Amino acid sequence: MQSNQSFEGIDWDKLFSVVKTTKWWILLIFIGCNIAGYLTTRWTKDLYESESELKLDIKRDATALGIKTIVDDQNINVVSGEIEQIKSKVFIGRVIDSLDLQVSYYSIGNILTDEMYKRSPFIVKCQINNDKLYDQQIFFDFIDNKSFTLKLEPNEVITGTFGTPFHLRGNQLTITKENFYESQSNDYYFIINSKVALIEYISKRIAVEPLNFNANTIRIAFQDYNAQKAYDIVNAVDSLYIYYSNEQKNLANRQKIVWLNNELSQVENRMQDYENYFENFTLKNKSSDLNLDLKRTILAINKVDSQRYEMAKRITQLNETIDEIHSEKLNFSSKQYSFLPAYVNKRIEDLNKMQQDRDRLALAYNENTFAFRQKEKEMNSLMELVFQQLSELKKEWLKTSSELSARKQQLEKEFIAMPDKNTQFSKNQRFYKLYEEFYLSMMQSKAQFEIAQAGNIPDFKILSNATIPTQPLSPRKILILGIGLVAGITLNFFFIGLLYLLNNKITSAQEIEKSISAPLLGIVPAFYNSSSTEFQVLDNPKSMVSEAIRTLRTNLDFFTSGGYKKIITITSTISGEGKSFLASNLGGVLAMSRKKVILLDLDMRKQKNESFFTTKDLSKGVSTILIKKNNWQECVQETKLENLYFLSSGPHPPNPSELLLNGEFSTLLEELKQEFDYIVIDTPPVGLVTDGIMAMKRSDLSIYVVRANYSKKEFLSNLNRIQNLHKLSGLAVVLNALPASNKTYGYGYYEDKPKTKWRRFFQA
Repeated sequence: MQSNQSFEGIDWDKLFSVVKTTKWWILLIFIGCNIAGYLTTRWTKDLYESESELKLDIKRDATALGIKTIVDDQNINVVSGEIEQIKSKVFIGRVIDSLDLQVSYYSIGNILTDEMYKRSPFIVKCQINNDKLYDQQIFFDFIDNKSFTLKLEPNEVITGTFGTPFHLRGNQLTITKENFYESQSNDYYFIINSKVALIEYISKRIAVEPLNFNANTIRIAFQDYNAQKAYDIVNAVDSLYIYYSNEQKNLANRQKIVWLNNELSQVENRMQDYENYFENFTLKNKSSDLNLDLKRTILAINKVDSQRYEMAKRITQLNETIDEIHSEKLNFSSKQYSFLPAYVNKRIEDLNKMQQDRDRLALAYNENTFAFRQKEKEMNSLMELVFQQLSELKKEWLKTSSELSARKQQLEKEFIAMPDKNTQFSKNQRFYKLYEEFYLSMMQSKAQFEIAQAGNIPDFKILSNATIPTQPLSPRKILILGIGLVAGITLNFFFIGLLYLLNNKITSAQEIEKSISAPLLGIVPAFYNSSSTEFQVLDNPKSMVSEAIRTLRTNLDFFTSGGYKKIITITSTISGEGKSFLASNLGGVLAMSRKKVILLDLDMRKQKNESFFTTKDLSKGVSTILIKKNNWQECVQETKLENLYFLSSGPHPPNPSELLLNGEFSTLLEELKQEFDYIVIDTPPVGLVTDGIMAMKRSDLSIYVVRANYSKKEFLSNLNRIQNLHKLSGLAVVLNALPASNKTYGYGYYEDKPKTKWRRFFQA
């Protein structure tokens, strides 16, 4: 019952057998996995990661009102926006501009290619005029300490001198040698990177992610195969983004200041135009107050009217005076002629006196007298002089009157136009005041923006500066080697398990006892002594194999009781299961027990050349006996073991099965039974031909050989089929080549003691 439980669980013998038969594959898988792990660590470039942490200061104005959700959402939005800004191509482009990444230098190794960032033995300076050299490998070789060679695809070779500019595909390049240059045997190449390629390169390798939305912290990391390069890029991102963030923050102020300057300039120009207008208006109108001017104009008109009235009155009086003088009706009075100038009044007064003198003279003298005529003549001369003066004065007064009329018309026109001027002037004054207020307001705003710009500080703080990584991010060598070790064990576990499940070989006696109804005659262990021969009972009589075969001989007594069962047939399903080995050794053991035994080789399809049986003549044997060419006495051979004889199969006949069907085979067996105690027949495999079954029907005992870890389980089904089909009663099974163990063979005195499983595993 205990063995059945073991069989129902894990058959350890079967498992060990599977492991032993596939030990080299197991070892190969284990070694292969570990070699793969080692090669992965050896041939994978070390990947380094430099990282830093930034904190964004966000004003929490909403917390004063208790609106926590709004603040949290604001934090998430702001942090996410800053992350996208850092990852934007515009910002990455500015990072590239701040670093020296235009040319990448590489050293070609036997397995890996190393980027010589900041440690290249040569430096390339280029002026790119076109994009024909961008993003392609340009191979570099040192010729000597002064010259070099460049190679481009396809087959373009250029030789140059260090420090001397040269042209390559329309671009000017200058290559200089570094001071640490010594004899260089490595192969190099360099790549002139386009900005698009650099942006793509950094965008793929940079990682910007939030650490804590509540704390507004951001992690910036960059991975590269060069630790110094990763550090420089992260450091550039940190320092540049603080400046960039502050610049973006001040951008609005700068734009406002620029707009204000532009608007202030325009307002100044407009105010200047208004000021020029007011100046011209004042100069033109001699006043800047139109209401006052309106009053003054009215007064001026009234004054002009008064002056015109006085002038008209004077002209009238002047005309009357002239008439009086013509009519000589002067009645001179100082008040009467006060409107006339003094010199005219003096003349008129003189004229009046002269008229009076003439009139007095006319009373005394005749008009024809000399004195009278003389006086008349003087008076006429004076009168003409007065008329002349009055005419000139009248002319002057008429002119003045005309000027006053014109002046009145001018004043009236100005008076009529003054309301429009006043309206326009007032309107311009209002606009001027508005522009003045707008100008002052913009000046104040500009001052505020300039103060805000001068006092602005970055929103970001660096919590953790970028550091040069000392340990690679990948490959993690210990982890990979551990994975290789675990993978080797795991793959072998599944490999062994799969083979265990797929293994349909017979591995134990329990499988035989459970699968067939025929009894198990015995077990023959496998032998591990490489010096052992096939004839174990003679060459190694103290071996476990010899003892097992002697046990079979003992068990035969239970099958051959009564002494009349002499014919023993030994067969198997296929060749290689050990039936010939068992036949020869069983015959040898029987012979050693002082029994006369003949070993009959009935496999006429295959010639055997056993080293322990001497075949003197291959031209005769069982096949020639069955055709009556020879008798068995002529064909039988003695062996080196006493009482053991051998009858070979003879030449290959074309019809072995038909020979066994005729009566000669039965006759042969009867004759041999008369001469020998035991007839051991080595038959062909019954799974291939029917010759063995014919022999089994004529035998007293049939031994069916099954080889451990070789014969398939389906062979047992074949055995059951043969037994039931041919009604074979004397049938027993022998399990051959079963790996020996201390558990099964614990005698301890055999010459070939069973080795431990581990020793058999490594030495089998």
